[in-house]
This record gives sequence, C-alpha cells and structure tokens, in this order.
Amino acid sequence: MGPTAPQALNLQTRDSFAAEAAAILDKRLAWLTPSRDESHAGPILTPEAVEIWATGDDGQPDDEGPALSIQGGRERGLILHKLLEEVLTGETDAGETALVDRARALILEIGKPVMDNPTQGLSPGELADCVVRTLNLPEIAELRPNLVPELTVYATVEGEGVEQAMVGIADATSFDSHGKPSVVIDWKSDVQSTAMTIEHYRAQVRAYLDMTGIERGLVVLVTSGQVVTVNPLPTAVEG
Repeated sequence: MGPTAPQALNLQTRDSFAAEAAAILDKRLAWLTPSRDESHAGPILTPEAVEIWATGDDGQPDDEGPALSIQGGRERGLILHKLLEEVLTGETDAGETALVDRARALILEIGKPVMDNPTQGLSPGELADCVVRTLNLPEIAELRPNLVPELTVYATVEGEGVEQAMVGIADATSFDSHGKPSVVIDWKSDVQSTAMTIEHYRAQVRAYLDMTGIERGLVVLVTSGQVVTVNPLPTAVEG
C-alpha cells in the first residue's frame, strides 16, 4: 500500500459549528411547486410533496363530466403525457403504428383493459390519433424541432422573512437558436374543458413563465386541439 494522502485540517470549532447550526435553523425555507393537475380547484402553487415526483399527477379529475365520444380519466392523461414525452425524446417513433403499439403496452402496464371503443375505456387507436393530431398542430409543428420534454425549473423569492423556493416540471419547453428557453408548453388531456378550467390552466403556465422569465406559454388541450396562449404578468419572479 502506498502512503496515505494528507488530509485537510478541520478548523471547525464547537462554537463555529453552533453558530452555523443556528443560522440554518433561523433560515425559513418553503418549497412550492406549480400544480400540474387538470382541475380548476386548488391553489396554483402548492407545497411540494415527495410523492409528486413518482408519477406526476397529470390525469383527469375524478368528477369530470363524461364526453360523448371519449371516456376521459387520469390514466388516459398519464398515457398521453408519456407518449408525447417519448416522441420528443426519440424513444418512440411518431408514426401512428408505433404509437398504437406503445399505447397498448402502456395500458397493459398500468393494469387496464385495452378497448377498441374509446367510449368504453382506453383505446390505443384513439390515444395514438390524439398524439399525432397534437404534434401536427401548427403551433406545435413550428416548435417541435427544438422541444425538450419534462424540463425542471427553479426560482426563489424572499418575503416576510421566508425564502420561497419554487420548483416545477414543464411538460415541454422550446429553445431558440441561442439555446435560450422561449416557449413553455403544458399538455392537458381534458375531454371537456370549461372556461374556469382553462383560466386555471393559464395561471399554472403563467407561474412557470414568472419562474423562468420566458415570455410565452401554451396550454394545449390535446383532445380538442385547442391551443391557448399565455403571457407573463408585468412583474415576474426572477429565477
């Protein structure tokens, strides 16, 4: 065995340790995250919980009204988000056949039955069609070459003696030619959306704009193909 490498001296004393510990305890920090649910209820910024990052609660609310042609639900929202993410990362081909196969696999993975009729449950064909239509929307097709899925963003702001650290995950973010983020996109899988629900989604996306300084956001209702533009508030949080 060779000689032991010299170790740096620990100059910390009991008093300096106690002072550092007191400074940490005196620092009040609150972690907040923009809500990613698909309902109009609840606050836009919610306290962060560890379980949020396990699956990302991107599905439909349990009390959403039924649609005539498609049965909505939380599982449908999760699968649509997953398919869009995998297409953008290149894990899944954007062709309809590949999307149908992958949708079927995801349905089986979560233990749900595969249905041919979308009014009765999760239909691989309907899910694939929804993803293809979404990616071909003019607003999305224009941004698609520079879209990055699941981008984590952070920001902090001091107020009333408490430092609020905000963290969120944007469904997709577009970057300009200089590598600067330019558009934040939030996919929403609602079968039916009210004006109140859409306004809640706008506020969610606006929270991301305020955190990042990005000047444009899009709420994309993937089932109907509606695209809602979101602009930041005049005063934004600097991240």
